Formats: sequence, C-alpha cells, structure tokens
Amino acid sequence: MLILLKKCANLLTLIANETVYENKSFLGGQMVINIQKSIRQKNIKKYLNFVFEKLDIEGYDAVYKVTNEKTDLLAIISQHDSTLGTSLGGTRIATYNNFDEALTDALRLSKGMTYKAAMAEVGLGGGKSVIVVKDIKDKNEKLLRSFGEAVNILEGNYICSEDMGCSPQDVTIIREKTKYVVGLPHEKSSGNPSKFTAWGVFQGILATLKKLYGSKSIKGKKIAIQGLGSVAHYLIEHLFWHGAELIISDIDETKLKKFANAATIVAPEDIYKQECDIFVPCAIGGIINDETIDQLKCKAVCGAANNQLLEERHAEVLKDKNILYAPDFVVNAGGLINVSFELDKTGYCPKKSREKTDKIYTSLLEIYKIADQNDISTNRAAIKLAQFKMKAGIGKRKSNLYFHH
Repeated sequence: MLILLKKCANLLTLIANETVYENKSFLGGQMVINIQKSIRQKNIKKYLNFVFEKLDIEGYDAVYKVTNEKTDLLAIISQHDSTLGTSLGGTRIATYNNFDEALTDALRLSKGMTYKAAMAEVGLGGGKSVIVVKDIKDKNEKLLRSFGEAVNILEGNYICSEDMGCSPQDVTIIREKTKYVVGLPHEKSSGNPSKFTAWGVFQGILATLKKLYGSKSIKGKKIAIQGLGSVAHYLIEHLFWHGAELIISDIDETKLKKFANAATIVAPEDIYKQECDIFVPCAIGGIINDETIDQLKCKAVCGAANNQLLEERHAEVLKDKNILYAPDFVVNAGGLINVSFELDKTGYCPKKSREKTDKIYTSLLEIYKIADQNDISTNRAAIKLAQFKMKAGIGKRKSNLYFHH
C-alpha cells in the first residue's frame, strides 16, 4: 500500500488502496491522521516528501518501505508481531547489494526479535529497521532526523534503538524528532545495551559449559570469538578474568591490537577451523551455513550475533555433528532486557536488568533439556517454547509504556 501525504486545495488527501487500518493512526509532529475517526491538518509540509509503501509480507504485522527524496532516506521498518507488546528493535545502518537483501535482513531480524522478546518475557514484540546507505560515511544528522520523523509517523507502533552502524549518539539525534526511542546515553535512560548483551552471552556460555561438562567453570576452556564489536569487548573481559584461553578474529586489525596480549589472533577465514570448546559469533548473521559448518571444530556455538543460522535446517546439521547450539535469540537478549526496564513507570533500574539477564542461564538449560527430551534441535526447541509463550500470553505487557525523556 502506498501512502502519500500531500496538500491539495487546503485539504489533506490520503492516497491508499482499499485496505482500512483498524485502530491504527499516524502521528507526524502535531499532525494526526486516523483513518477511522477523523482527519485534521497541521504542519503538513514537514511530511510532503515522505512516502510510506506498505509491503505485503505474510506473517508480519506491518512492513514499510520509507523514502524521502529531500533527505535521501531509504529505510525499511518491519513490525513482525505485537502479540505480547509493542514492536521494538534496533535501527541498523548498512550497505546492501540491493533492496531485497536489505528487506531480507529486516524481516529476519524483526522475527528474531519477536522470539527474543517472548523468551525474555519483557512484554514487547519484535521489530527492526534498516537504513540503507551507499556508504556508511553517508550517515549524517539530516538522514537520522529524517528517519526520526518517519518513526514518529508510526505513532509508537515501532520503537527503535541502537544497532550495527547506529550508535547511542545517533539515537540521540533520532530522538530530536520522535520520543519512540530507547537506549539513550543519559541518566534517565538505559544507555548502550552492549554490556548487558555481553553479560547475557556470558551467562549463555556458562550454561553451555554446564551442559557439555557438568561444570560451568571457564578456566582453561578455549573460546574462539568472531568479531570484536562493543559486545565482544565486554565479553572478552569477563572471559579473560575467568581464565579462558581466547582466540579472536576481526576484519579490522586496529580492534585486534587492544587484545593482542590477552588472546591468540587468527585470520577471519581461519576462525571457524579453531579447535575449541565454544565458538562465539559476535559479528554478522548467517555465518553458520553450508560452507562454514564443515569447518567447525568446536563442541558448541554460543554467541551474540543475530541470525547466526543462515537457514533453520543448519541447526539440524549442527545436531547431527554433535555440536551444541545455543539459540542466538535466547543468548543475546540482555540488551533487549536492559532497554525494556527503561519503559516501566518507575523508570530504568540496572539491578533489575542484571537480575533478569542472569535468567538466560536457566532458560538455556531448560531449552537444552527440552531438545534432549524431544530429540529435536535446540533451535527448534527454543522456537516452540517462544511460540507457546506467545500463544499463552506469558509475559504480555499489562501496563502502558513510559518514555522518560
């Protein structure tokens, strides 16, 4: 569905197909358009250049292609499922070979967020957005503010936060045009979620070691980490001080220098081949695939990256190879858990965030148990458990969302 906002003979014209949104509205600045109830106009010129194209994607609440010629904005906002609460997910700023590649990324990530939110019982749904750029250097304040306006038009049906290519400082700029953001770097907000994501992955590693060896001791265990972003930096510190033998790789050599004395450095293409206890993907998704899976010499995979499996069938391949897989949407939920507490009436509480993130340990052990009992992959077990929680309404938000900024 193509939505064009334009001014014509002092009337607001909404050009759309015959589909009518139920209980949906769009808010842009002080302008409100509610298809069912009323139409009124104010500051409409701000949005004359936005085009929202609603894509028909089965199984998704709403997926929009958003463009603004004046600001060169090309974005995708994907709201996968709001059964348990409002769709929330990070804003990824990245280059793609084509639009379909960007769309696939947004769809996969938002679906993963739905399962992540369900497993963590944070009372939120799954969403994700992607800002497509020709070069990451094209990111600028005008583009970010334009995206903020686009988010605002959706009137809280999607809440954004930081992600790959989009820093907390970038989110601060987006915030200038919309309140529907979390993870801002100030005292009333939860800030950068990376340290909580890392803590959750650390708990996942402990649970995985417990499953493998009957003990969660990290001392002397070989841990191979792919990608040295913000999450990996915090995670490496936890693992180092608990006595792990670290193997690391990254395409950026400057990032490797920081840990040169604390870890063994290998080339990016060799990280899969390392004999280790746990392989920890902390970079891009889709890295467990037909090409890499036969190279793995680890006993388990447990990392921070989203959508680590290129296809769900690869979880079955890991199972057949006796490689234990920790479902990524369970393990990397710490960041989501952290920002979710920012939306409570009482405001953000880091202690509550940490305590809930600690539960990733027991959740993962439960998933391993379900997988064993039913002779299914751990990924299938986690999806089934997440779907059960959604159907039963477990963790469904019962209170309003509060934005403390």
